[in-house]
Amino acid sequence: MPIEDKVKTYSVSIFQTNFQDNFRQIRLNLESGGKASIQFPAVRPNNWLQFFGADTSLFMTQDQFTDVYHLIQSESPVFFTALEFEGLQVGAVHTQFDLSAGETPGEGDTDPRVSKRSSGGLRKRDEDPGTPG
Repeated sequence: MPIEDKVKTYSVSIFQTNFQDNFRQIRLNLESGGKASIQFPAVRPNNWLQFFGADTSLFMTQDQFTDVYHLIQSESPVFFTALEFEGLQVGAVHTQFDLSAGETPGEGDTDPRVSKRSSGGLRKRDEDPGTPG
């Protein structure tokens, strides 16, 4: 069961079949060497969390796809947790659990994926002598 297992790489598939109208899947390669498959059907099945050795299959509903995909794209690092313990089941894609190691709110210059150009070019209107007042 992966607990706060860092996502190393991911892939996304969106396709249609004659069995389902709209099928979305995110596959994760985890730091531990395990893999996780997250599928997003319209209705979550009863058996929504499954373990296969080091690999995990997690089903979330279609409306959660955008949030999960955005988190994976915009945050670093990202982690995967799935556990089943005495009737409690958890499946999650998340940032750090440890707040002392986590990010401050918002993004910007401290996020290494944001270019300096995108955050440094804005000025107040009255500071730009070329802007009519």
